[in-house]
Amino acid sequence: MSTSHQAPERTSLLLASSLALTLLFAASPAQAAFASAIPEECGSWSELQAELQSRLGPDAALDSTRVTLTPDDAGYRLVVEVGSERRELHDPNCRELMRAAVVIAIALLEPQREQPKQAEPVVVAARPREDRTPQASPLRVALAGGAGLHVGSLPNPTLLLDLDAQLLWARWGIAGGFRYLLPSSEHDARGRGARVGGVGGYVAGSYQPWSRLQGRLGFAAYRLSGAGLGSLERSSDAAWEVGPTLGAAFIPFRWQPFWTSVGAEGQLNLVRPVFKIDNYGEVFRVPWGSGSFFLRAGVIW
Repeated sequence: MSTSHQAPERTSLLLASSLALTLLFAASPAQAAFASAIPEECGSWSELQAELQSRLGPDAALDSTRVTLTPDDAGYRLVVEVGSERRELHDPNCRELMRAAVVIAIALLEPQREQPKQAEPVVVAARPREDRTPQASPLRVALAGGAGLHVGSLPNPTLLLDLDAQLLWARWGIAGGFRYLLPSSEHDARGRGARVGGVGGYVAGSYQPWSRLQGRLGFAAYRLSGAGLGSLERSSDAAWEVGPTLGAAFIPFRWQPFWTSVGAEGQLNLVRPVFKIDNYGEVFRVPWGSGSFFLRAGVIW
């Protein structure tokens, strides 16, 4: 008799366990879908969900809420969907969009929470709350100072000091700056040679295919000043090095408004200075190519 009473109890326990496991695994893919719709550097669905529940209450119904944040030509595109309602925003700053997503979701969820469950659908004619959220200007200005290694323009690799300014619009921009090349020298077995230093400037257009990567195409010119070594005349002269440039920079650290970058740049020298000592001959000629490796740190507004 004891066996016949235990069989129904086991059957009930098995059915309850199966139902609990089914609900658990059904909820996990939905959570993963929300997390995968937000880039890692912008935030996460779990952070957004916690913020919404802190404002609307722990029992807030978020099942009908969907948030997607994807890169586009203007920076990032935010889409917030609550049931049949849909709102869309564009901004180059994805963290600002995540804050806007909280405001939009609350504006769409509060009317649904306050109306009775059996009430007829209510048409809300008020302006969406996100319209009252200040939008960041897409135009930004960045200033940076840097140092690095320059090769090619002077007789030996030398220290480079750099001051860089940028005007940025979404992924595109314009950059310009000034550079100083610490003098270096070269001489032959007879002690004849040259000591050469330089100052220069550059302008370039920039493009950021990714928020942490920037490419540049531009034009640079250096005024090289040289002094003869081993000559009784102690003669000196100056000449120009001019050519197009191509470079790239990676941004490893960014904490608004501060940032750092590591980059490299190559230059094709269409104008190549030659330094000579009278009655002796050529002592240094700038090669066809030169380049720089640098580290910059700056601020952006």
